[in-house]
Amino acid sequence: MFQVVENSLHFKQLSPQEVLFTEGEHGDFMAFLLIGELSVIKYSPSGAEIKVGEIRAGESTGEMALLDLLTRSATIKATSLCALVTLSRADFERLLSDYPRIGVEMLRGLAIILSLNLRRTSEHLTRAVNV
Repeated sequence: MFQVVENSLHFKQLSPQEVLFTEGEHGDFMAFLLIGELSVIKYSPSGAEIKVGEIRAGESTGEMALLDLLTRSATIKATSLCALVTLSRADFERLLSDYPRIGVEMLRGLAIILSLNLRRTSEHLTRAVNV
């Protein structure tokens, strides 16, 4: 099972300040951060960068791109030397069709990640409103 998934992953390295993806662009992959740290950035109406979060080793980003055809909701930029593995939408869809059991487990994992992210965002918003 692991070999099947491993064959669908692609290694990527980012230098400090290098952008993984940009808010507003169409996404077709997600990434798992192995080493380093990434910043989650939104832009103000005036164009100023606002750091709204960070992604640390062991975490992922871009999961929504595997599930919908919408644009990226934030810019992700390396704050240090980073090593990642990526999974493209095409490879994810191939896994779903060719290996349905693996696909179901991956969908379950994505649902958990998205649920945790939504809970975290809800907590942050609640704290911001109650300040």
